[in-house]
Amino acid sequence: MRILIWIGALLPMVYAAIRFSTPYHPVWLREILRFIEHYGSIVLTKAPVDPLKFMSDLSGNSALWLLAFTLFISPLRTYLKLNLLKYRRLMGLFSFFYLFVHALLFVGIDQQFSMAGVLHEVSSKPFIAFGMGAFVIMALMAITSTNGLYPKFKGWHKLVYVAVVLIAIHYLMSHKTVTFTHVAVVGTLFSLLALRLLKR
Repeated sequence: MRILIWIGALLPMVYAAIRFSTPYHPVWLREILRFIEHYGSIVLTKAPVDPLKFMSDLSGNSALWLLAFTLFISPLRTYLKLNLLKYRRLMGLFSFFYLFVHALLFVGIDQQFSMAGVLHEVSSKPFIAFGMGAFVIMALMAITSTNGLYPKFKGWHKLVYVAVVLIAIHYLMSHKTVTFTHVAVVGTLFSLLALRLLKR
């Protein structure tokens, strides 16, 4: 199971590598990619017309869906008696990895590591502020997820509920036009959150 999680979590990186090498692909592979993107753009993202936006969308979507799978682990145990709790930390760390890449693209490439620029964007654009808030919470959870620190900071990990709300708002506000698909993605996150809360 651990190997499957690694493979699944690294697929977005493989997808990005394939997508950026498109000019060298045979025609049949390009057609397959178009087919996949047509039906799977909500999980992946569209073709990289703008490389920075492509990587930002891909890392953001990957973080979101990996977090969704992480949230799904507790309901699986409660309602279907399928215990995958020992894999929850691994999936959570992969979610944070993509969230870190997402934030690094913004801070490092978009703002060129200018803290003044970052602070200006955070203060003037609410959706970035929500995203940064989620990043801080997820970073705190990742740092305290070790065997030694987790028992001491277990209560802090309940902040994941706040992080999910912030991520959902960030996700919706980052789109110029909110479609039914975007609402469905947020609905999925909130449904998984509700399932975790109901079991309590």
